[in-house]
Amino acid sequence: MTIAKGTKFIVWLLLAFSAMSTIISFVIWYLTDFFWHFIILGLIVITYSFLILTFRDPARSISTDINKILAPADGRVMELEEEEGRIYCVIRMSPFDVHMTRSPISGNITNVKFQKGSHWPAYFPEYAKRNQRNRIDIFDEEENISGVVTQVSGIFARRTVSYVKEKDNINQGDVIGTIRFGSLTSLEIISNKSFKFKVGLSDIVRAGKTVIAECD
Repeated sequence: MTIAKGTKFIVWLLLAFSAMSTIISFVIWYLTDFFWHFIILGLIVITYSFLILTFRDPARSISTDINKILAPADGRVMELEEEEGRIYCVIRMSPFDVHMTRSPISGNITNVKFQKGSHWPAYFPEYAKRNQRNRIDIFDEEENISGVVTQVSGIFARRTVSYVKEKDNINQGDVIGTIRFGSLTSLEIISNKSFKFKVGLSDIVRAGKTVIAECD
């Protein structure tokens, strides 16, 4: 397991702060013989463990298939739309989910667009539509499949991070970004193929592992 790119500085900064706080807590204990140092140490351990859990980037074995669409994020399926030539889904992440964004299809990056916005909680979808977001467009020319992955920030997720740029070539399941502290990830697929969902509302999915849709 590794730490997500762009977050290592935060983790190391917290580690330095934790070391300093540990020293201070032992000094307090030595001078006052007071039990507060145990509370401080406990809070440090909990906070640091939570950040490591949040920023983790576990290795995953990806099985690619041009007739399948993989989940772009870990979390719970909150919205599903299916019509001729188009499918759309929304996945909500919890603070305990892996926060890495993976490509649902193989292809070329045709557009990466960051949009400033607010930071409403994901539990209020109408307001969350105004939130900061990062849109990544992917096109598979051979299969004529277009995919749009949108990372949406929330009340705790203050920043969406893209690891790709326009004209990059990516494989299905590749890591393409992260959302710090999680929120929403939406996916839209447009294709001549007839993709049907293999997941339902409230299902738990895993990025790059769960097949969310498959061609008949």
